[in-house]
Amino acid sequence: MNFLACTLSDLPDKQMRCYRLNNTDVLLVRDGEHVYAVQNRCGHAGAALHRGEYTDHLVVCPLHGAAFRIETGAVEWVAILPPPLSDYIHSDNARIHKFGELLEGIETLPIRKFAVEVRGADVYVEV
Repeated sequence: MNFLACTLSDLPDKQMRCYRLNNTDVLLVRDGEHVYAVQNRCGHAGAALHRGEYTDHLVVCPLHGAAFRIETGAVEWVAILPPPLSDYIHSDNARIHKFGELLEGIETLPIRKFAVEVRGADVYVEV
């Protein structure tokens, strides 16, 4: 189903906006003549992507730095665990070591892309 998300004037060029459509958080970006829509949750740990950065057609997660292509939702690069998280796997403490193993095992998955239709000044997203 197509849902009215916003108007074109609500989308400044190369700025991310989040809208809740049909119980789904959708991230919209207007880049020049194109409007893109993807899920607003990172494919790694579920962080809100609209709090991250948008650059060169990439949405970069604010939590662990995973990047996704806005056109397709494909993973451009996987999440990066900053120190000390990346050192947990080397801990002598069994509980921290296990936590490190679990963190390393979280795969970065592609995010869902949604079809966008612009009708006049209105932006519709198929969710």
